[in-house]
Amino acid sequence: ICTLDGLAYAAGQDGGLEGPFAVATDARRKEVYWARYEDARTRTGDPAVDRPADIAAELAGLPVVGAGAALYPDAFPDARGPEHVSAASLASLAAERLAAGQELLEPQPLYLRRPDAQVPKNYKVVTPK
Repeated sequence: ICTLDGLAYAAGQDGGLEGPFAVATDARRKEVYWARYEDARTRTGDPAVDRPADIAAELAGLPVVGAGAALYPDAFPDARGPEHVSAASLASLAAERLAAGQELLEPQPLYLRRPDAQVPKNYKVVTPK
């Protein structure tokens, strides 16, 4: 289960959030991981990573749940909680999906940006003569 989905589910269950909204978590490097939701159970697109200023216009007028929203109040003026996903929310959402006959994906990381680490281009010889 995607962490963003767990946050959206918690916002609907615990926070009573209905209707369209977005979830944004801190991705470091002055970016957020984010996704749009039609309701607490329905993501309307794939998760993405962007700078808050780059998506502020796209999410204007929508409540935004999560720590990413709280970190960037200029971009997300209608920031709401919860800020972090709980194991209980993830488990409840998984149980609900399983009970509805939906299949859960295998646990695997979802990489939304290229890694910072790179293979050096010019190797330095360090063997003794």
